[in-house]
Amino acid sequence: MQQLTILLILVLPGVFYQAVRERLRGALASEQEPQNRFVRAIAAGALLDALYAVAAGPWLVRLLAGGGDGPVAGVLGQPRRAGLAALLLIVAVPSALAWAEAVWRRRHTRARYEPVPTAWDALFRDRGSCFVRVRLKSGLWVGGWLGSRSAVSAYPQQGDLYLQAQYRVGPDGRFLGKVPGTAGVYVRASDVEVLEVLLPPSAVAAEGAGDDEGSEESRDGRRR
Repeated sequence: MQQLTILLILVLPGVFYQAVRERLRGALASEQEPQNRFVRAIAAGALLDALYAVAAGPWLVRLLAGGGDGPVAGVLGQPRRAGLAALLLIVAVPSALAWAEAVWRRRHTRARYEPVPTAWDALFRDRGSCFVRVRLKSGLWVGGWLGSRSAVSAYPQQGDLYLQAQYRVGPDGRFLGKVPGTAGVYVRASDVEVLEVLLPPSAVAAEGAGDDEGSEESRDGRRR
């Protein structure tokens, strides 16, 4: 019990700090290795524990010991108070520090960091239903419909794509119709040479109408 308590006190504040920082700033290449993440979590947790000891050491000792037998007698005697302190010191304070660090960096950094890790993720993030046309490295074309039953991988997983309905594609990339009895098609990003996202006809018509309205407004403005 003592060893588990010490491990949690050392590691968990750093784990929450690292998780919130990664959520706000994006994944860092140096933290993808499990051992690096563990070491950084311990280092951040140890630093936070040292700050806690300096700022509120006597109060924490009384909370843990409670004047009874055993190193965690105070926790057993006052579980609600101990739980509130744990939420504050293990979750709230590390998360607030990570948020404050992210805000400070945004204000003092000229170039804005985009948390989306790869162009693959940026292409399909918040993407609605659409047609996708892919030219493989072998020269073959593959096309299909990206809908609600489709799936796209996200970093750090290897890029791949499942389209819920496959369409025949000619040698020049033109869609020739839906494949009869299709249950979808799977494409690996490593096999892709060119990938195109095509809006459905309704969305294209809506965009065209918007462009026409904008052109008409421009013409009216020139006439005025």
